[in-house]
Amino acid sequence: MKTILILLSALIISACTTQPAPDTLDKELRQSSVVSTSDPSFQPQPGASVAWRSALSVHAPDGVVVDQQIVDDLRAHIDTNFVNKGYRFSAPGQQPTYWIQGVIVLGNQLNETQLRDVLGFEPGLVAHNQQYEKGSLLLLLIDPQQQRTQWRAVVQVFTTQDLPKEVRDQRFEYIVRSLIRPLPTLSQPPTN
Repeated sequence: MKTILILLSALIISACTTQPAPDTLDKELRQSSVVSTSDPSFQPQPGASVAWRSALSVHAPDGVVVDQQIVDDLRAHIDTNFVNKGYRFSAPGQQPTYWIQGVIVLGNQLNETQLRDVLGFEPGLVAHNQQYEKGSLLLLLIDPQQQRTQWRAVVQVFTTQDLPKEVRDQRFEYIVRSLIRPLPTLSQPPTN
């Protein structure tokens, strides 16, 4: 019994030391900047559906490889947050109310040029003497009938791929919630 307690204690201590709490992240990694805008006519109604128009695309500087699992994990957080806001995903083959288009942009130079060209403005995360590159997640909701962007938002953070999965998941959840917060929450239709 004593041996089991010692082994359990060692396991608990090692687990605590290998998973830094989000509060222990560098202050730069806790910063974010969110910008959101929508068409004046954008008023989604209860029951509005969404679907991905295409895969979540990644734009990174030459030589930077982003693990596909990280992209998939981020997309799963996006999907969950849309559902939590009251949007439903349309069935395959059905026309959604809105297409979702998503882009991940990594690297300081790409963030400043590509986002400015696409959005007409920059999220404005300020970097002074820090070691991380900027990373942005841009989401658009597109009306499939008119082929017009109805809502768009971008969150910009400092990035690193060196975080443990648990910390990365917590960070993704914070980033996606911050990004989707300005999106109107849909009330559920009354049930008869």
